[in-house]
Amino acid sequence: MGTAGHLAQTSVLSFVERWPWYHALTPELRSLVIQTATERVADAGEYIARAGAPCADWYGLMQGFLQMYVIGTRGSETTLYCLREGEWGGEGSLLKGEPRRYDLRALTPVRLCTIPLKTFELLRNSSIEFNQFLCEIMNARMGIFVGMLEASRLLGPEMRVARTLMMLADGQASDAQEISISQHQLALMCGLSRQRVNMALNTLKQSGLVRCERRWGFVSVHAPRLRNYVTLPN
Repeated sequence: MGTAGHLAQTSVLSFVERWPWYHALTPELRSLVIQTATERVADAGEYIARAGAPCADWYGLMQGFLQMYVIGTRGSETTLYCLREGEWGGEGSLLKGEPRRYDLRALTPVRLCTIPLKTFELLRNSSIEFNQFLCEIMNARMGIFVGMLEASRLLGPEMRVARTLMMLADGQASDAQEISISQHQLALMCGLSRQRVNMALNTLKQSGLVRCERRWGFVSVHAPRLRNYVTLPN
């Protein structure tokens, strides 16, 4: 059995019940969500969805990290977003009703709650609270996209690495957090070489923003300090 098989168990029901939009639904719609939602488990490196394929599901990440990325004509990868535990993704492609424009790959072992398109559409056509939730998460994601674009075009490698780490971390946390990610994976997300990422991490480490456990592939980030670092004028 792959690593994904050893992930801690959180039921689809308990995951869905976390969200206020679910409790705002009618009993019939709540029942439909539970009846049609399914669990999917994947190992690190496994594709969840491929670019060009029809969009069939909305994804809720119960555990792990997912990478949304595109591949250039020369084979280089550009990360669009990294979905972290407790987030939903894929709604943009469902709303546009077009083939997916990016690949979706598990960066770590993951567990997903998947809600099919038909249920997603019914919720969108029936619930104001559900639509408000979609607006909130898409607006938040757009802010991250803008920040990443700015970092890739205008800022140095330290800021690009810092912003990527903040995308993976809980931005509202008040203490240090441990993120399980290799420098190779971080380099893919930042669009930098592994050597440049290593140099950037060393600089951030000297500033007390991160701590690296290279033997085990962990990066520990001090969320409040890192948040201040990426939001202060440069």
